[in-house]
Amino acid sequence: MPRFFVVIGMKISLIAAMSQNRAIGLRGRLPWPHLPADWENFFEVTKNCRMIMGRKSYDTPDRLWSEVGNFVITRQADFPLDAGFERAFSLEEALACCQADDEVFVIGGEEIFRQALPLAHSIHLTLVNGTFEGDAFFPEFDENAFKITSKQDFVADLRHPYAFSLLVYERASS
Repeated sequence: MPRFFVVIGMKISLIAAMSQNRAIGLRGRLPWPHLPADWENFFEVTKNCRMIMGRKSYDTPDRLWSEVGNFVITRQADFPLDAGFERAFSLEEALACCQADDEVFVIGGEEIFRQALPLAHSIHLTLVNGTFEGDAFFPEFDENAFKITSKQDFVADLRHPYAFSLLVYERASS
């Protein structure tokens, strides 16, 4: 369980896509076919923000990255990283490196989401209308601790083989 701490001024946001059974990955890829509007949203929302990911998310064929900067959380001191990626040994260390940022995005995977949920100010969540096989799942979270501030629904069409919704949760005031 992460230690709780406050990074003044920095917004910690999670961004993920999950199916109705909470699947977020299968063998290092999304379990469903490409959804162009979801990807457009991902790149628009995360533009000009650094990203934090776990080693398994880094080590996928469709690795995501930000031109601004990226942190990979791994306990392996000798794990090789490409240019544009920095190692952090914990979520806390990665967040501390981003403390001057306005917003930072946690992009997965399952364990990193689990650690970041108690610290998250917002969650950008794509909910794909379908049940898919998965080996990584988005953790359950207390939806009462958040309020949905935005919801956009998409129907299945020629570009999108599944209907889905783009949801934005903001932490409710205490």
